[in-house]
Amino acid sequence: MLTLTRSDRSNPTGLNNEFEYCGHTYRINLAYDTVLSFYELLEDDHFSDEEKVAVAFQMFFDSQEINADDKFQIEAFKVISRYLNEDPYISADGDDSEAEGNVTSPRYYSFKQDAEAIYASFYEQYGIDLLYQKQKMHWDQFKALFAGLGPKTYFMRIIQIRQEDVTKLEGKAQQEMIRAQQRYALEDDQTQEAVQDQIANFGNMLMAIAKS
Repeated sequence: MLTLTRSDRSNPTGLNNEFEYCGHTYRINLAYDTVLSFYELLEDDHFSDEEKVAVAFQMFFDSQEINADDKFQIEAFKVISRYLNEDPYISADGDDSEAEGNVTSPRYYSFKQDAEAIYASFYEQYGIDLLYQKQKMHWDQFKALFAGLGPKTYFMRIIQIRQEDVTKLEGKAQQEMIRAQQRYALEDDQTQEAVQDQIANFGNMLMAIAKS
């Protein structure tokens, strides 16, 4: 995750972009659009598990010459999966002491379905055109800016609509909110929480392939 302190001459920004294995250091492509493409890949039923592993490996390690045996791939994706699931407000063992009853709250967005709203909101709040940040902006930077989007941005207004309890409204206001929720409803299994679960299971997929 993003840090404002850890850095050195070889990595002045302190952004995580390396994987160490058997005494060698490999560069990982953690541009924000690479990570979002990986999320979409996990949901794409047109690819077999074996194809998803091969495509994901190419995404993250680009054209580096690597003897990518099964053990390398398993260890690499363990590191990547753990990194992508990091949350600064949840402890490493997944215990969020601030959450009531330690129940994970649902996430009311999809990077894929809400792409236009996210793009518009980044431009509105930060003046950042995400199309020109592909392969430039690191995932840690994107994630921090994404979390900081204000309540008046297009994306956050959509989130507020999805979270609204229509039973607390009456008459015309209730009817309008129901129509708005229908318009902005998420497709089945599109929530980011579902994607996080897929990432967590990616390692199991790799081990199953390695044993076959």
